[in-house]
Amino acid sequence: MTNPAFPGRDPSAWPIPDLTTRLTAADRYHVAVVGAGIGGLSAAAVLAQRGLKVLVIEAHDRPGGYCTSWGRLIRGVDGSRRRFVFDAGVQDISGLGPKGAIRRLLSQLGVEGRIAWRRVLHRYLQDGSCLDFPENPAQLIEILCERFPDEAHGIRGFLTEIGAVHRDLYAGLDETKRLPPPRTTDAIDAWRARFPHAGRWMDRPYGDMLASFFSNSALKHLFTSIADYLTDQPECLNVGEMAPLFSYYFEGGFYPVGGSQRLANVLRSSITDNGGSVLLRTRVMRILVEDGRAAGVVTPRATYYAPVVIANADAVTTLMNLMDPYPLPKRYIQRVGALRRGPSAILVNLALDFVPDVPARVFFRDADLRFGVGNPSSIDSTLAPSGCAALTLLCLVSELEAAPWFELDKHSYRLAKEAFADRLIAATETIVPDLTRHILYRETAAPPTFTRYTGALKGNIYGAARGQWCPHVKSPVPGLMLVGAGCQNGPGIEAAAISGMMVADLIAPLP
Repeated sequence: MTNPAFPGRDPSAWPIPDLTTRLTAADRYHVAVVGAGIGGLSAAAVLAQRGLKVLVIEAHDRPGGYCTSWGRLIRGVDGSRRRFVFDAGVQDISGLGPKGAIRRLLSQLGVEGRIAWRRVLHRYLQDGSCLDFPENPAQLIEILCERFPDEAHGIRGFLTEIGAVHRDLYAGLDETKRLPPPRTTDAIDAWRARFPHAGRWMDRPYGDMLASFFSNSALKHLFTSIADYLTDQPECLNVGEMAPLFSYYFEGGFYPVGGSQRLANVLRSSITDNGGSVLLRTRVMRILVEDGRAAGVVTPRATYYAPVVIANADAVTTLMNLMDPYPLPKRYIQRVGALRRGPSAILVNLALDFVPDVPARVFFRDADLRFGVGNPSSIDSTLAPSGCAALTLLCLVSELEAAPWFELDKHSYRLAKEAFADRLIAATETIVPDLTRHILYRETAAPPTFTRYTGALKGNIYGAARGQWCPHVKSPVPGLMLVGAGCQNGPGIEAAAISGMMVADLIAPLP
């Protein structure tokens, strides 16, 4: 595979070491994984199932990265303390369709039945108009054509074509192990011939595709809203990046009963059930490099040796700060150092004394604000006491907007957080009347919060920004792999799982 960072060179040229040796020493592993995000957990679970001795090391007290949940005991109006469950941000997961990566991963691991899923339905509130997307995708065309009759022809054409692009991309997933497929010079023409719809559109700006089918700005905004799952700059996305998000419409997004932590916990259990180890509350200080290749990891209390290291940490931090000295190619260092970060966010969690009559996911947009409302209690009664709800407000903050948050003193930081939360809550009252009166508890996370819990330097929640070169999963350092949102597959739970499965197949391919 030719990497743009190395014209004429193959970054995958270094060989995978022999991993057939049986290891018995406590500090020796076939594979060490830095970070227990979904990418790292997916890779580790597959590799452990295939017989490798795997160690996952995570600084937090639980696995999952942004796919985590936690409980709070909150005092109600009657004085009793009751438990609410909040998510770190993930409340809508794709990849559970027939060819979806999450379903494939869970099925491959034999743990598909350990998670109960609930369908997440979307509501779009744009400048005062309201539109509920149906569970049955066949009804979507009818609803939209009734709402936008002058654009009926374009609506039918667009949904038909983006559906064909979506099918092409997933049909090619078995071969490429990624979305979108790799840009191999030798294979791209053949790939385009086999998958003509994706081949025609995937490199073109998504905005150009929208403009070729309809002109109504409200309709364009509607079909762009879900880009919030990838970026705060949807104008940077091409069709190949945007089309997989249509899984939420064609196959559905889902929420794991009990909270997003459930998915991470099941993957962790799969690792340990197959002889692997997951070490929590432990920070990796550096990645060892010996004789020109990755050789293990160093923690404050011990050194663990492994001929393959998978980094599920921030890609820039991994390559620039976490490694022992290694002569990375100059052009590669320049590209990594120049990577723009994706957005951070303001996250407001609310415990309510009632369950709002809104769907599990609301996309809100007006002249001043664009944010998402998560109401998983509408589909999962386990998250809060009977008659109560755990509500989430998530507003993306650009890399530029995130920077000042790190310069505030404690007092100013607290005031800024609560002022932003007040603004989001006030806007949400147009969706949930008298919301403020029903709040039992609130907590707000800002960019420094995400840095504290995940190590992302600027609090970015989606890894590298879209619309730029991102590292391949196989780094130039022999033995070092990269997974997660910061590399080529991009952000999202499904994309992270794909990166993990791709790396697992490179390390220990099935016969």
